Amino acid sequence: ELAELEKRGCTQQVMTQWMKDVDTMEKWLTKKMTVLGLLSVLRLPASSLPQSVVPMIPNIISTAVSLSIKMKEELEAGHKDDDDGAIEAEADDDDDWGGYDEDQDVTNPDDEAYMSALNKLSQGGDIANFLLGDGWDGLDEDDDEDFHSPLDNVDEMHFVNDILKEAYKREPDVYQQIQGALPAETVSSCQQIFASVDAQRQQAGGH
Repeated sequence: ELAELEKRGCTQQVMTQWMKDVDTMEKWLTKKMTVLGLLSVLRLPASSLPQSVVPMIPNIISTAVSLSIKMKEELEAGHKDDDDGAIEAEADDDDDWGGYDEDQDVTNPDDEAYMSALNKLSQGGDIANFLLGDGWDGLDEDDDEDFHSPLDNVDEMHFVNDILKEAYKREPDVYQQIQGALPAETVSSCQQIFASVDAQRQQAGGH
C-alpha cells in the first residue's frame, strides 16, 4: 500500500489522517488493524521507507502504543464490542491464497475495487471504512458478525512488543534517535508493554 500511496503522492496525507482518525474509531477490529497496520511500517528498514514517512515514525509509534494501551484497558473493563470482537481464524482459510501464477491475469474485480477505494482514500476518504474493507472487500455490512480473520489470533500488545524490539535490534542507531523524539508518556507506555508481555511469556513458559 505504501508504494501505491507514493505513486499518488499522498502517503503523508493518508498516514496523518489515519492517525488523526484514531480518536473517533469505535469498532475493535478497526482499532486492531490500525495498531498492526501502522507498526507494520517498522518492519521495513528506515532507509527503504518513503522520505515522507521517516519523520512520522515517532508519531506512528506513539499512536499505535497509545491505542494498544487503550484497547487493553477497554478489554479489562469489558468494553470490547461483541459484534466485531469475536473474530476467529478458520483453518480452511490458510489455503485460500497462494499468490498469482506467472501466466495468470492479475486483474480482477476485487483488485479494481481495492484500487478504486485506495483512490478515494487518497482524496480524503474515510480511513475507518477503508480499514474495514468498505467498497472493496466483497462483504456486505450484514456480514460483519460472521466475518473471520487471522488477525484474531494476533495479540496487539505482543505485536507492539515484538515489532519495536525487532526494529531497535535491526537499526539501533536509528531507533535510539527515534526514542529520543518520543514523548515521555510513550516511552513509559512502551516499558509497561514490554514488562507485561515479558511477564506473560515467562508465566506461559513456566506451565
